Amino acid sequence: MQIEKIEFDQIRYNPEHGAFEALVKIHDAGETFTYPARLCAPLHAEFDRIARGLVQTAAQAHTAPEPGLRLHRVPQAQSESPRHPSFWACHPQTPLAA
Repeated sequence: MQIEKIEFDQIRYNPEHGAFEALVKIHDAGETFTYPARLCAPLHAEFDRIARGLVQTAAQAHTAPEPGLRLHRVPQAQSESPRHPSFWACHPQTPLAA
């Protein structure tokens, strides 16, 4: 297991818990895993400390024998078209509500 790339979604501060929170995406062996991460730190903490703590939390969850809560994006084959829920489709026969 070798981590190829790490990305953050929006990093936000939760004043109720006094912590920075983010979804951290880990790219490993061509697959993407997303972990919720939290770092308890004051609002004025340096960004390097925040980023390092969030990465460390996500990496520990990724390498744990039982990773717990995570999202796993399964790569699609090149020939597959993306699937969309049926409610996105337009139905011209459906009457509009008055």
